Amino acid sequence: MMTMLYHAHSGLRYLVLLAAVAALVAIGVGLATGRLARAARGLTMAYTGLLDLQILLGIALVVSGIFYGALMGHLVMMVLAAVAAHTASVLARRQPDERAALRMRFLGVAASLVCIVVGIMAIGRSVIGRGSPTLG
Repeated sequence: MMTMLYHAHSGLRYLVLLAAVAALVAIGVGLATGRLARAARGLTMAYTGLLDLQILLGIALVVSGIFYGALMGHLVMMVLAAVAAHTASVLARRQPDERAALRMRFLGVAASLVCIVVGIMAIGRSVIGRGSPTLG
């Protein structure tokens, strides 16, 4: 069971990163052209949902017994990533100006992506490479 959770958590990382990049591109195009605001909102929501699922799987791993010292930095950075993504999403919804909302979404996704990269590196893994599981 732990191995399955680990592989799900590890593999979902790629979808989370892909969704972040797709959201940033859509937001960037939206800011540059004034179009794709709806796509940017949808991709940002997809990214945030995948990030939430990733955190849920991570919590399940910790509850099932996987914990080691370096994991603390990883956990903190991932929680900060979720806070950044959710906070920016809420603030963007409150913006009356579409461009201001897009800028807010961009900052939230970018900040959370930085937290994710730092969090992955905190446990000695490559952001896009494979690492062997430390299942104790």
